[in-house]
Amino acid sequence: MLIDSHAHISDGKFNADRQETVKRAFENGVKYIIEVGCDPDEWDKVSEFSKNPGIFSMFGIHPHDAVKFNDNTKSKLETLLSGKNCVAVGEIGLDYHYDLSPRNVQKKVFIEQMKLALRINKPVCIHCRSAYDDLFKFFDELKELPKGVIHCFSGNLDDAKRVLDLDFLIGIDGPCTYPKSDKLKEVIANTDISKLLVETDCPYLAPQAYRGQRNEPAYVVEIAKKISEIKNMPFDEVCKITSSNTVKLFNMGN
Repeated sequence: MLIDSHAHISDGKFNADRQETVKRAFENGVKYIIEVGCDPDEWDKVSEFSKNPGIFSMFGIHPHDAVKFNDNTKSKLETLLSGKNCVAVGEIGLDYHYDLSPRNVQKKVFIEQMKLALRINKPVCIHCRSAYDDLFKFFDELKELPKGVIHCFSGNLDDAKRVLDLDFLIGIDGPCTYPKSDKLKEVIANTDISKLLVETDCPYLAPQAYRGQRNEPAYVVEIAKKISEIKNMPFDEVCKITSSNTVKLFNMGN
């Protein structure tokens, strides 16, 4: 089996065929999908969608939307995180590539949510783009960290080693299949399979075979195949171990 550990099927790009998309994933060997609600304006939609069989959820405020963090959204977030199908706080973090929210606001909201995760004993799913130096500074400042994954990892091998030293896992997405993704392939080759999760981040980042098209959870198979190739491991073993990693990190039971 496979688990797509990070999807955005509540996105409007799936309005015409949302249930068919989920069905295709299940028919393609995906057992579970973790749906991500990281924009307060989309939380209700994600919450409703995650009531479907085989769908889990996580909730948080993305760095792009950090300006939406206030007492009301914080209260609602805590309520959503208490839901029985909610497995994590996420995605949260820092994005200095687009800077859609001011960096000082991103930092404040990120720390608030990390502390919340510790308080309620849930793992975190962290988005980090062009901000690894500050990410590690915050990890040093916080001292105590929740368990978690660096979603859609885009750092180098040194960054990966620092992440692993902090007992975080690494999320691998469609870019690992791209011809010029040598840096990411090096990370995969040098990271123990027990530290990797597979995720689509759909509808974004479709694997090479579908590049330019809408991504969807069924395509997580392409990511597992590429990891299998890079690490010279049987495909079934990659599926089994990455699924086990996901279940264990997010306390999803069996």
